[in-house]
Amino acid sequence: MKNVYLHTLACEKRELDIAKIYAYLTKNNYKIVDSPANSDIIIFVTCAFIDEVANVNLEFVKFFQRYNAELIVIGCLPTIEQKKLSKIFNGKTLDTKNLDKIDEFFPENKFKFKDIDDANLTIDDLKESFKTTRLIKQYFKKGKLLNNIYYRTKKHVLKHIFKENSHIYNILLNKKSFIIRISWGCLGNCSYCAIKKAIGTLKSKPLEICIQELEKGLKKGYRHVTIAASDTGAYGLDIDSSFPNLLEKMIEVPGNFELTIRDLSPIWFVKYFNDLDPIFKSGKLTEIDVPIQSANTRILKLMNRYSDIEKIKECMKLLRKRYPKIRLNTHVIIGFPSETEEEFRETLQFLKEIDFYGGFIYPYSLKTGTPAENINPKNSEKVIKKRMRSTKKFLRDIGYNVFHVPKSNFFIFNKE
Repeated sequence: MKNVYLHTLACEKRELDIAKIYAYLTKNNYKIVDSPANSDIIIFVTCAFIDEVANVNLEFVKFFQRYNAELIVIGCLPTIEQKKLSKIFNGKTLDTKNLDKIDEFFPENKFKFKDIDDANLTIDDLKESFKTTRLIKQYFKKGKLLNNIYYRTKKHVLKHIFKENSHIYNILLNKKSFIIRISWGCLGNCSYCAIKKAIGTLKSKPLEICIQELEKGLKKGYRHVTIAASDTGAYGLDIDSSFPNLLEKMIEVPGNFELTIRDLSPIWFVKYFNDLDPIFKSGKLTEIDVPIQSANTRILKLMNRYSDIEKIKECMKLLRKRYPKIRLNTHVIIGFPSETEEEFRETLQFLKEIDFYGGFIYPYSLKTGTPAENINPKNSEKVIKKRMRSTKKFLRDIGYNVFHVPKSNFFIFNKE
């Protein structure tokens, strides 16, 4: 029996990946330990969606190589930052879209990765000790990593910012939520995003498997179900199905439960708005995230996102009017290259007009190698910080609570 230490600094989807790896290894009789010092193998599932985060993950690769254990680097970093990674690490790597090939690292395993059910809980839910470890606390005290990104969304910080039972706290920690990942990959090509290189194109989970997972979660007593994917609304286009069809089948499942839809891009929100009306009416959908990123047509075109902002506004206003109990959230990027002050103000007015329940506000952060890198003129860091401060004040002035996560560059707003 070999000891394995699992670690990730990545998004919810990658947390589901590491949770599946956890199940895969334990089924094959590996022991999961809570310290790299006690391990024979370290598996690090990485993130690289912006340069700042990629650099932190690269620092952790250096750090984990200090231990007398084999390091395996998995996730988005090996693809997005291949050159930087190869300069500091020449061991085993595996990118997100080829996760099934993990069997090649464990050829003796009786149970293959593809035969393991997809995870419905994050690794923190599976193993309490992964939430905070002495290793991470000690490492950050040394001040060796930029901005303490690890602390942004972990319980030991969030519990000091939000009330433990608040809505936004539960969102960030997936508390008591059963997650159904309905697909992998993405059909979009946002100009600021490098992730698609790592996650690949759309691959939908069979509809019957999604329904089986929902039924499994309900049998286990979960009553809050989160629907997650990298391109949620694209579900089914590769398997002769559709996102509305999936949701229709889900709400037909008997039981008392509520649904949250994560990251429904505006292109799908508008396209399927009328088709989703039976789902809105059902009362089972309680929350939906529609990331607008900007409310200016020119900026949206530069972002290579759906740009009919008037159509987005029309659908959102109808949703708010007809179904006011459904919590509508969004994400916004501030200071995208060439964004003017007037265009920035358009986004703020849009937030006020739609009256979102809450959301996330991010400053634009360059990702080397993306098309947005070549869009000029760039907004200076000083301008972006000023606009972030203006956004925070604007939201507070119109009645939102605003929470800046310590030592991070983004903030959260909501009505609780």
